[in-house]
Amino acid sequence: MEIIYGKNPVMEALLSGRRDIQEIMTARQCYDDIIGAAGKVPVQTLSRKELDKFSKTEYHQGIIAKVSPYPYVALAELVDKRVVVLLDSIEDPQNTGSIIRTAYGLADAGIVIPEDRAAQITPAVVKASAGATEHALIARVKNLRMACKELKKNGFWIIGLNAQGPVPISEVPAYDKIALMLGGENSGIRHGLEKEVDLMAHIPMTGSFNSLNVSQSATIGLYELAVRRTAS
Repeated sequence: MEIIYGKNPVMEALLSGRRDIQEIMTARQCYDDIIGAAGKVPVQTLSRKELDKFSKTEYHQGIIAKVSPYPYVALAELVDKRVVVLLDSIEDPQNTGSIIRTAYGLADAGIVIPEDRAAQITPAVVKASAGATEHALIARVKNLRMACKELKKNGFWIIGLNAQGPVPISEVPAYDKIALMLGGENSGIRHGLEKEVDLMAHIPMTGSFNSLNVSQSATIGLYELAVRRTAS
């Protein structure tokens, strides 16, 4: 079993039904918030100190759940999506969670993460996503480059975001299926993966500051490529 913590993550896990939930532990003042949604899941009250010790964090918002391991999906389950997001070497759980929240909320996008040198779906990522992980389809792959090749076979165009990309994001053609690739916080998209990118784009900036946090870039990229064009 694993744990997840925070009101939204636990509530979304209950709503999605994708994980077995063994038990919910809550502070006394949060009991009424969760008991109605818990159904047949046992709920016990603990002190804040006990919750801190069990979750190893102070940011649990008074609610923790014991759950089955995260249900990653096979890459093949993402090929019918219109939008997929590829996370290359993004190691900060806050960034990973924020991107998943945006990708699911804006575009119902599938997510692909590599097994190595990347944040996995940990309690911190679940919390940062506000529980979006419990609904989004997330594939974990051994080789991100091979995943790109498989997506291309299924009609996806791979669009990379890079501050030095030659094409402004507003000029990216309106492809039917896109896979947006985002690189690591410090290294960007790795050289080997750049070879799989069909088009490298940048987000135009003004002033002397020319870069954004990767989760901010993901939000702008997804809105531009998947939301604004659909609305128009």
